[in-house]
Amino acid sequence: MKKIFLVLTLLCLSLSAWAYEAEVNEIFYNLDEVNRTAMVTSYNNVYSGDVVIPETVTYKGITYSVTSLGSYCFGGCYWLTSITIPNSVTSLGKECFADCRSLTSIILGNSVKSLGNYCFWGCSSLTSITIPNSVTSLGDYCFSFCI
Repeated sequence: MKKIFLVLTLLCLSLSAWAYEAEVNEIFYNLDEVNRTAMVTSYNNVYSGDVVIPETVTYKGITYSVTSLGSYCFGGCYWLTSITIPNSVTSLGKECFADCRSLTSIILGNSVKSLGNYCFWGCSSLTSITIPNSVTSLGDYCFSFCI
């Protein structure tokens, strides 16, 4: 019985690594129904091309404000070329865009306050980023290996 419980627990933990609650217009989110907020999350590094994050997202008839980009949510998306982040977002998680080798352009909204550790690590093609005055905290190694 203990072995079955252990196996089920490990299975659940491994599945949660790529867990998301909603997909809207090819962007994946974790939702907070109480606060009506959404966090952009990862799903198998599927993001590519030019991505525009919306200020709000509606899922099952409920509208959520997109307030954050989760840790590693775009990490390893080798074919992501540009990202526009709306004013509703206040934080970017650690390694948010780590190793996005084709990312050339980033526009951050005017409410972003913090960029997580290693946020743009390895973005070797990055040529343009707009950082608003609202940013008060850059994580460790935020722009390391950006040539």
